[in-house]
Amino acid sequence: MKLPRLAAAILLGVSMNMAACIGFSLSGGAVFAQTLDSAMPSFENLYETDHFVLKWTNKSRHSSDNIKDPQIIKDTGGYLEEAWTKYTDLFGRKPYTAPGRDKIDVVFRNIDCYGVADPPDGPIQFDSDAWVNNRNIRQPTSAHELFHRMQYAYGYRTRWTPQKPFTWFTEGTAAWAEVYVWGRVSRNCKVDTLFKDTRMDLYRADVNAMPFWIYFVQGNQEHPNNHLMVEYFEKCEQLKDEKLALNEVINKTYGSVDGFFTTFAKDRKKGFFNDVCEIPYKCILGPDGQDLVDEVKNIQKK
Repeated sequence: MKLPRLAAAILLGVSMNMAACIGFSLSGGAVFAQTLDSAMPSFENLYETDHFVLKWTNKSRHSSDNIKDPQIIKDTGGYLEEAWTKYTDLFGRKPYTAPGRDKIDVVFRNIDCYGVADPPDGPIQFDSDAWVNNRNIRQPTSAHELFHRMQYAYGYRTRWTPQKPFTWFTEGTAAWAEVYVWGRVSRNCKVDTLFKDTRMDLYRADVNAMPFWIYFVQGNQEHPNNHLMVEYFEKCEQLKDEKLALNEVINKTYGSVDGFFTTFAKDRKKGFFNDVCEIPYKCILGPDGQDLVDEVKNIQKK
């Protein structure tokens, strides 16, 4: 969910309007972050890939808008293209692009979160300050924001909108996509929070719902079934109801819906990650390079 840096201490615990925005940008210039409503700088630089047009500046009067090293942009273009390939291979359809466009605009400026992909017809935006100072968030954040475009491709925000609370769906599946593409996440909480607080309700878990989606696709077993995510989004598109769609896919795949959730609740406590399959679920890295699967195992041992 969107958690502005300037107001984080003041607004802790306040429910905020949901954009497709993730993470804090905890760099040295954090105090001077602009908001998403701030005017865009002029982007004098442009780099195109097969599916993206990346724009950035090094001449903004706000120094934290600026990116001096064009290699950062080129690397990001590569990250986005790799995520695009993995999504289209799995889902059999392309991420949403604005009407009349065949590429997605991507802009870099100093905002109050790592990235945002809302509204559907707007550009993907990345925080230039974080991109310069925290390189380990670039891959997962790129995958996360592009996955919101996959959600839009199935009608979310373009043909239907779920009822609140819905970030367990929107942000939880986008956090799953970080792991699916890169085997890493932009924030530790996406992996460990559900195990630290086993009383947390799934539907209030926001990005922290990500382990549920790993469990859903059997990523904690020998042979994951990532195609279940495809079936789920197809059902969401058909029913325009993310909870009902989930229940139908669970019922078809696992039998009793209540039984599935009961087993998930137990496994959160006794050993969710005791036996996990190979990449991308065996080792999930945090932004500092720590193995969060090992951390979860240690939590469960206690």
